[in-house]
Amino acid sequence: MRRVIYILSILFSSNFVLAQPAPDFTITDTQGEQIQLYPDLLDQGKTVVLKIFFTWCPPCNAIASQTETLYQSWGGGNNDVEFISLSDKSADVNTMVANYKMNHGLTYPGAGSDGGSLQAIQPYIGGTYGLFLGTPTFVVIAPDGTVNFDPRGPNSQATLDSVSTAIAATGAVMPFVNYTANGHVQTMSDTGVYEVEITIDNIDNINPITDIDGNFSFSSLLATDQSYSLTANKDNDSYLNGLSTSDLIMISQHILGVDTFTSPLQLIAADADRNSKITTLDIIWLRRLILNFDTELSNQPPWIFVDSNYIFNNPTKPYNEVYNGTATIIPLNPTEPPNIQFTGIKIGDVNGSVDPDF
Repeated sequence: MRRVIYILSILFSSNFVLAQPAPDFTITDTQGEQIQLYPDLLDQGKTVVLKIFFTWCPPCNAIASQTETLYQSWGGGNNDVEFISLSDKSADVNTMVANYKMNHGLTYPGAGSDGGSLQAIQPYIGGTYGLFLGTPTFVVIAPDGTVNFDPRGPNSQATLDSVSTAIAATGAVMPFVNYTANGHVQTMSDTGVYEVEITIDNIDNINPITDIDGNFSFSSLLATDQSYSLTANKDNDSYLNGLSTSDLIMISQHILGVDTFTSPLQLIAADADRNSKITTLDIIWLRRLILNFDTELSNQPPWIFVDSNYIFNNPTKPYNEVYNGTATIIPLNPTEPPNIQFTGIKIGDVNGSVDPDF
């Protein structure tokens, strides 16, 4: 009972003191620059994220590069948010913090004990804002001084997600980044496909089209907290392009088990009626195209494009992964280099004879 009362008293105390604004502090960082919390940052409308750490702390080292990624996603100090790392060890002087930053590629300010870190973090490790659970601990301070102490998750990424959410709650806006990407669209035989239209989800008025070699590029401002994806289509091609009786023979041999398809792309190409299996009915629909009884397939577009880097969970039955969009969408992360390559599947063309420049 006494332990329960003690825990409740801590919780009550924490809820009460969270209303206290962050006290001002002044540090001298590893670059010799003096930083004062309110005049230099909060009063300028910036949200400040303190990372309490020490240089030989294993979890601090493990999370270091991820904090830099988060820092850059919030503008790298050039927009609404600034990060500061502050050591909680007297032995951790500025030269050691500078080496720590260099080893992990950190660009945000940091200070050791001789730079004033111990005085700056005292309210946060002393229980003023809640129970200090050790390093690393993050403190998010809004421009009005409001403190969000120790946003935390079950692992490093979850903790940084919580920090990012706490930053957004202060009114800070994640900046857009100028994103340029190049991509390529090829056939199953690795030949570039001409005039494929690329659609970028959540971006209007940007629809690059591949050139004669199957290459495309685009540039746009992207929000780093927004998800994007790319799809490809080529609906202006004839269904007869690449389709011949040779393809029908190969499909017949697959059905009879004489020479079965081993490529998931061939299986998709042979599924003319989009019913997720290869039967003689597919041959009938494709033969009707060759004989000009029909000019198109009712359920299948002339081309389907899949992510060239996609690995099928079930290569012998790839239909659902393609038809539900899992294999045909390329996710785009604005904070990472793109790897954009589509492979085009010409429906009916199982032998790869399509003219990609048609």
